[in-house]
Amino acid sequence: MLHPFKRKIAMNFQRFSEQLATAGEKSLQLQLPTGGSVAPHFHVTEVGKVTKEFVDCGGVQRSEQTCVLQTLVANDVDHRLKANKLAKILEMTNHLNLPSDISVEFEVQGDTVQIFSLDACQIEDAQLTLTLAAKQTACLAPDKCGIGDALPTMNSSGCGDTGCC
Repeated sequence: MLHPFKRKIAMNFQRFSEQLATAGEKSLQLQLPTGGSVAPHFHVTEVGKVTKEFVDCGGVQRSEQTCVLQTLVANDVDHRLKANKLAKILEMTNHLNLPSDISVEFEVQGDTVQIFSLDACQIEDAQLTLTLAAKQTACLAPDKCGIGDALPTMNSSGCGDTGCC
C-alpha cells in the first residue's frame, strides 16, 4: 500500500488558477530564487501531472503528485505570454484530473533542467510575478537513519555519516 505524505506546498493548482484569472491581460514574470528572472518571452510548452512512487530510506512506500509546467525560452523574442492565455492552457488539462490541492512546479532551462516550486503570485502594475522557490531534499524517515533534526554531513561518495545509505 502506498502511503501519501505532504511536503510544504506553497502554491496549489487551484490558487494558481485563481491568481491567473484575476490577473487577466497582465504579462507574466518568472522570478527565480537567485533574484534573476526567466526571459520575458518564455513559452509554456507543456503542463503535466507527474506521479512519483518511491520507497523512502525507512522502507515505507510512498507516492506524490505534482503539476509541472515546462518552460522554454526560444528565439521568438516578441512572444509574451499573458496570464489569461496561461489560464486557458491550464483549462485544457481538465482530462488530467489535477486535484485542486496539487502543488505546482516549473521546469526551467538553465545549465540543465531545473525544477522549482511555485512559491507565490503577486500582481504589480501590468504584470503578474510568479515567484519560484528552490526545492530541497528531505529525509522522510529520520528516526530510521538516526539523523533527527540535524542534516548529515556528506562524504565524497555522496553518502552521509549516519549510515542510512
